[in-house]
This record gives sequence, C-alpha cells and structure tokens, in this order.
Amino acid sequence: MTASLRRDLLSRLIRSTLALTLCGGVVTYVLALRFADETYDQWLLDSARSLAQQVEVEDGAVRLDLPAPALQLLVWDAYDKVIFRVDSSRSGFMAGNGTLPVAAPPGDAPITFYDTQDDNKPMRAVRVLLPNVVPGEDITVTIAETLKKRRLLAGRVLLAVLVPELLLIVLSVLLVRSGVRRGLQPIDKLEAAVHGKSPADLTPLPDADAPAELRPFTEAINGLLGRLDLVLDAQRRFIADTAHQLRTPLASLKLELEQARRDNDPAAHAQSLERLRVGIDRIARLSNQLLLLARAEPGAMPTTRFTPIDLRRAAFDAAADWVPRALASDADLGFEGETEGALIMGDPLLIAEAVNNLVDNALHYAGRSPHVTLRIEEDVPGGRYCLVVEDDGPGIADTNEREAVLRRFHRAPGSPGNGSGLGLAIVAEIAAAHRGELSLETAGTHGLRVRLYFPMAA
Repeated sequence: MTASLRRDLLSRLIRSTLALTLCGGVVTYVLALRFADETYDQWLLDSARSLAQQVEVEDGAVRLDLPAPALQLLVWDAYDKVIFRVDSSRSGFMAGNGTLPVAAPPGDAPITFYDTQDDNKPMRAVRVLLPNVVPGEDITVTIAETLKKRRLLAGRVLLAVLVPELLLIVLSVLLVRSGVRRGLQPIDKLEAAVHGKSPADLTPLPDADAPAELRPFTEAINGLLGRLDLVLDAQRRFIADTAHQLRTPLASLKLELEQARRDNDPAAHAQSLERLRVGIDRIARLSNQLLLLARAEPGAMPTTRFTPIDLRRAAFDAAADWVPRALASDADLGFEGETEGALIMGDPLLIAEAVNNLVDNALHYAGRSPHVTLRIEEDVPGGRYCLVVEDDGPGIADTNEREAVLRRFHRAPGSPGNGSGLGLAIVAEIAAAHRGELSLETAGTHGLRVRLYFPMAA
C-alpha cells in the first residue's frame, strides 16, 4: 500500500497532540488532587479543633460535653462519611467511633495528617494532640472523612481543563490540515510539471519557487534530466555520424560487387575482389571506431564503474602489441621510464584504445622510419598523470589545425592514407569521460607531441 505523506503528517500530529494532552491531563489531575487535599485538609483540621474545644476539665477530670445537635452537625456531610474519636492517655477511648485507627504522632507533633481506612473505604484523617489537659493526661482528637468530594473536585478541574484542550486540538488539526495541503502544493506543481513533459522534453524542471526542502530533490531530477539529455544527444550524434559515414562506403561496396559480377576477365575480377576486401576492412574499422566513440561519449559510462588502473603498465602493454608493426615499417617504437606505479581510475578497454589510437596515428602519419616514444609524466601539483606520445614526423604546425583534428571526421590537409578522422576525436572523448584532457604540441622542431592527462587515483 502506497503511503500518503499528507496522511502521515496529520497522523503524526494527531498522535503527538493526543499524547501530550493525555500527559497534561494526568498532571492536571494530580495537581487538582493535591490542591483539593490541601483545601479539605484545612476544613478537616478546623472540624477537629472545633471538637477539641468541647473537651472540658471539671473537678480535675476530663470530660467531653458534646450535645446531640452539635454531634450531628459535626458528622453531617452531603458527600462523605465523617467519623471521629476522642482518646485519653489515662482513660483510653472516650467518645466517637472506636474502630477509627489512630496514627502514632511523629514525636510530639500537635497535628498529624494521615491516610487510613474504615469499612474498606479510603479516608483522610487528622489527629490533634492536646497535651497536659490536666497534669499527666493528654487528650487526642481524631476526625476522618471519605474522599468522594475530593475526587469530585479534581474531576471537575480536569474536565474544565480537558474540554477546552480537546476543542483546541480539533481546531489545530483543521488548521494544520489546511496548512499541510497548502504546504504540499509545490509537490503537486512539480508532479504536474513532470507529467506535462513530452518524452523528448528534457529541459530542467522549474524550481525557482520550490521550498528549500524540495530544492535537493528538484536539483537531483534536473541533474538526471541533464545526464539523460547528454546521453540521448550522444546517441543522436552517433546515429547521424554512422548513417553519414557508412552511406558512401556501402554504396562503393555495392558498385564494386556489381563490377565484380560483370567482370569476365580473371585478372579484373581479382582486382575487384581485392577492392571489395579493402572496402570491407575499411567499413569494419570505421564501425569499430564508431562503436568505441559511442562508448567513450561523456555520460555513456558512469564513473562508479571505473576500476583502478596502472597507467604505466597499461601504456606499456598496449605499446608492446605494436612492436611487430613498428618493426615491419622500420619504425623505432620505445617506452621511457618505469613500467609500473601510476594509478588512475578508469575503464581498462578505453585506456588501451586511447593508447592504441595514439600509437597508430604516430606510426601512420610520422612518415618513413619514424621515432615514436611513450612515457608517463607526473603533474604532482595538478594531481594528474600525463601519458605522452611523441614522434619526429611532420607534426601539425598550425595551432588552429591542432584544434580542428580533435573534431570528428576531420583530417589534416595532405594526410596520407584513407583514415576516417576519428582517431584523435576518440582519444579526446576518452579523456573527457575520465575527467581528463588532451592537448597537442610541437615536439622538437617539427614533430608532434600528444599529452593525455588523467587524474590520479585517491
């Protein structure tokens, strides 16, 4: 079952308010009982003192002169049962109810309040000590009453407090409900904005008026929309580039195939088949480069999937695979420095492809018998490692042309061979995917030095 934020907020508020009201009611009832006890204890003490005034000494003897009307007036109460007793330290019980327990006074305290029972009913009692009414004789006057009117008073006080509180709770819930509804309106607006978007609309959600609590949520959604737009844009470019680059080679293959079918001369037929093979190789290489370019697009691979890579070892291993071709073309391919100890975070396949493209370009475009050197440099202040690939070929002297060759399908004027112009563009995309950087500069007097930077792993 889907939880409702609105219902959850109201439920929490009502439960908390009721809990606080219950605690407040308990505290109110306890305080009301305390004040009721203090008030009625004072009335009980006044009654005990009035009874004590009826104790007289006549001919050296203590006696209690209490007429029947006075006794009736003393014990009459509209709510509670009232009983008393009078005791003498010399004669013992003198008058009243002999079953009423008498508390022993703490020391010589003249007044003692205590709780007791009579006929299994709780009672509140007060004991008044009259010392030395006659020499050597103390008189004790005790009077007690049940607790009905005390509880009744406490209940009335509690009711007087709880009724307004309950009304306030109802009013508060209504006000808070309305406030919660208004407070959640920005969520409703964001929901309407999301539902109103078409599948092709990846513009950010409007969050200028969003509350501070919703701003991280809208920023996360807008960030996701931005990443989706980046990925979809990369897909659109990949589809457009693929369609553009494969259209002409496929048309050429079709023409070569038709020509091969019409050729009856074995030699011409063999030449057509060879051109078909070259064309197929070119299309296969172009397809692989396009797929690699799509994978290297920024946002195509999350950085959370990167793994630790030793850049020195990766560059050395990739360069070692090119040694047979370098020997075949009379090229001097070398690796300077240590072969281990440059840790970065990245995709091993993309790093290897970047090295392969740089070495391939150097061997292909540096002329005959070139010298190609790889090394890893440390940019400690910048927190980066730099893969350097340099050759002694003709280089690219024009600064504008150096920037142009990093664009897709651009080939420098006069470049030999039939390349697709994707090699350096792929390396640039791989560098961007790894939060790195690619730069070109002149090596020596005319060669080309390529620098590929990667952040050091933490």
